[in-house]
Amino acid sequence: MFKYKKLFILLLSCYSVKTIAQNSYVIDITKVKTDVLRGHLDLGGNNKTGDTITVNSFYLEHNRKAFIPVIGEFHFSRYPHQYWDEELKKMKAGGITVVATYVFWNLHEFKEGVFDWKADLDVRKFTELCAKNGLQVLMRIGPFAHGEMRNGGLPDWLYGRPIDVRSNDPIYLFYTNRFYKEIGQQLSGLLFKDGGPIIGVQIENEYQHSSAPWGFTYTDAPKERTAAGRDKKIVQDGVGINEQGNEFANVGKDHMKTLKELAIKAGLIAPIYTATGWGYATIIEKGSIPVMAGYAYPFWTAGNSPSPFYLFKNIHQQPDYSPVSYDVNLYPSMAAELGTGMAVTYARRPRVPGESFLPMMVRTVGSGTNGLGFYMYHGGTTPSVGNYFMSEGSGLNNKSYDYQSPIGEFGNLSSGYFSLKLINYFLKTYGDDLAPLYPVLPETNATIKAENTQTLRYSVRCDGTKGYLFMHNFQDHLKMNDLENLSVTVQTKTGAVKFPESGTFTLKAGSSAIFPFNVNYDGVPIKMATVQPLCRFENQTKKYNVLFVVDAIAPEIVFKGKQKVVGIQTETRNGNTVVKCNSQQINEFEVNGISFLVLPEKEAQKAYLVGEFGNQKLIISEAVVLDAKEKISLISTDNEQINFSVFPNDTKPTPAEGKLEKMKSISKKISNWRLTLPKVASDIKLIQTDNSHFVLKAGSLDLSKVNDLFVTFDYRGDRGICMMNGELQTDNLYTSKPWTIGLKKYQEALKSNDMYFYFMPMQKDAPYLSYLDKEVLPDFGEKKSFLEIKQPIISVEYKVNVVLKTN
Repeated sequence: MFKYKKLFILLLSCYSVKTIAQNSYVIDITKVKTDVLRGHLDLGGNNKTGDTITVNSFYLEHNRKAFIPVIGEFHFSRYPHQYWDEELKKMKAGGITVVATYVFWNLHEFKEGVFDWKADLDVRKFTELCAKNGLQVLMRIGPFAHGEMRNGGLPDWLYGRPIDVRSNDPIYLFYTNRFYKEIGQQLSGLLFKDGGPIIGVQIENEYQHSSAPWGFTYTDAPKERTAAGRDKKIVQDGVGINEQGNEFANVGKDHMKTLKELAIKAGLIAPIYTATGWGYATIIEKGSIPVMAGYAYPFWTAGNSPSPFYLFKNIHQQPDYSPVSYDVNLYPSMAAELGTGMAVTYARRPRVPGESFLPMMVRTVGSGTNGLGFYMYHGGTTPSVGNYFMSEGSGLNNKSYDYQSPIGEFGNLSSGYFSLKLINYFLKTYGDDLAPLYPVLPETNATIKAENTQTLRYSVRCDGTKGYLFMHNFQDHLKMNDLENLSVTVQTKTGAVKFPESGTFTLKAGSSAIFPFNVNYDGVPIKMATVQPLCRFENQTKKYNVLFVVDAIAPEIVFKGKQKVVGIQTETRNGNTVVKCNSQQINEFEVNGISFLVLPEKEAQKAYLVGEFGNQKLIISEAVVLDAKEKISLISTDNEQINFSVFPNDTKPTPAEGKLEKMKSISKKISNWRLTLPKVASDIKLIQTDNSHFVLKAGSLDLSKVNDLFVTFDYRGDRGICMMNGELQTDNLYTSKPWTIGLKKYQEALKSNDMYFYFMPMQKDAPYLSYLDKEVLPDFGEKKSFLEIKQPIISVEYKVNVVLKTN
């Protein structure tokens, strides 16, 4: 008996050691390589004022200072031009620094030789508004674009002619050159070299990798692809892996080189040229940055298998969708299309949750990417000519291009918009510190597969001494559990740094974190912190650093040595100054005259940086805060009472309307305000005529006192369509997400037309049922179809301007 008891104790002891080993992680960063190649690429440029943009083998530089672009895709032609300015302000408020947009050839030259650059197709006005809002531009000029557009953006009139599209066919190049020249004329004076916002031009898209079907087809007919004849056997549907290589690589490279030459001759000269790099796509060798993608919820592949896009890797050396056609050592890793959303088809309807956005970005940046590109960041509606649809077809929406984006089809925000701000703001203001740092992966990383939910997913970006610890606890298509009793030790050239310094932490399911170590923020040395940097700014020569608490992790900052801290209690540990923050409230203090603000994560998601450089402020509000230089706009849905805080408290707000009250604050440096607007009741009528039809009567619609009205249908069914004046306005393929329609864009038409909503029932044998969450699947019983529509909700969106005057 005693012998068995000793054996049991020994086994228990081994189990305990194993448990500790699983939770205590160690990573050695002392051997990281940080070499950078310079001057080998035909990229970069300067402007009239002497500003420069250069590209090395690992990151971008503006005036010799590293930066990481945060790129949001927004197709101007898919949104009413009257509202571009407000939507661009929303993008900037979300932390976007560069707007990427397609110039769809088939929209601008619908009829051969007749170009249209007016109204919603006015690319010049759109670009000027980007500049007005302090946003740079990446212009994606095709000629092939894809973007779920008919023919991938190629005009119908090319079809059937003896022309080998997407090749050096002289006739095809003639038409392409004419198109490029038209774009060049429209954008004259707006390029970076002229002091304009266009810093980049994308040539083609997914060249020799993917294509679109021609719109001319027949039921059951094989797809005809928009690809050069020689390439039809290597192109595929959507984004994927190409294991077979490309026997036509040399002629492909020549075509891409030719397109760049045509673009330059057309005046489309930029310091940055990009080309699709994923899945063996062909780039312009040493003349373009190969940009990457990551889609965890694609509609072009069947099934719901977990993806690899939440696993850390050295993405610079091993890009996603490898193998690739270029030498990875020559170019920085930049993303153009990270799936912040997804289109759906009739048969395949992946639902992309907003909580999936941030963990993917933490993984991608932690893996070494030095440019984030979100596709889509802002949804829209694909234009049509009456009921002649310009969408790709193949089961996709005929009109809606909502894409489940952070900013939806009608400018409405999803939860993903707010969580993405946490990394967007970080890259925007601390990107110069992060960009030169290389990724190092732990030994445990090699054993993690997508299905492994027990091992911590983490990496470090560093130079051997300083850096950032990246980690997350998310995987698409799987349920994650909290990871408890964790600790991470980073072995640096100057000694070990442990997170946390004592004890352990819990990384909650779905959560992520970026923690700094051995960094210096405005002269203040930080040994380590279990809070995440959000942004930094200056106001009246004073410097501010804003960080936030990651849910369930005790917030602590360890400053090196003895530091003068004012405004919060400190303790001394191993000769260093330690600040422990309250995770439930805003913490404000100074270190050697530099201001620090530590926010709870929910408050950080509500924080907005506004104002001109050198005179910036942080506004915290449940409302969306848009920056308009000397003033801000507050946008609130279904709440006429708007609370907001201003930091630092050197400002007296003056609203254009409403009643303003000053509220109590926990800090003298933060002012709290409450603005109450006159309540507005919707006077429109939404009439249900039977179990599948609604009629909207809004002839008296008055948006002079509100910003927009939204109608939301929470239904379970096959699809919904919206008709007016005999034409399809938009459509919705059911994914479980409620369908929201904004009325602002239709306000003139609604004065003389009713709007009709029609819902089709879900069929028991529908091909998409396996894509839907189990909790929304109906119990069909003996019935062959099912349709359920809850009471529609009409929401009022308020908007008020507030002038911020310095005291």
